Amino acid sequence: MGRRCAVSPEFPTGNGKVDLHLQCGSLRGIIEVKSFVDSYQIKHDRLQAADYAKSLSIDSATIALFIPVLEETVLEKLSTQDVTSGVEVNVVAIGWV
Repeated sequence: MGRRCAVSPEFPTGNGKVDLHLQCGSLRGIIEVKSFVDSYQIKHDRLQAADYAKSLSIDSATIALFIPVLEETVLEKLSTQDVTSGVEVNVVAIGWV
């Protein structure tokens, strides 16, 4: 993104999340970095991301969800795109071991 866009991290406040704020001209976005706990937690994370984006007047958010598996079918199942509280929330599951 280099010279065209700015990426600034919001440092962790003890709640286990890291947010990246992106700005390219008038376009703004957020990426929340999370670790997979269970499928129920993803629902909570989605709502939290939507509320946070709304509070910043941003209409979409992305959750980078790190999960300790490499199976493509699992990663595809957990990667979703949905509208939550009027905000487009994209969950991108990233496998690692």
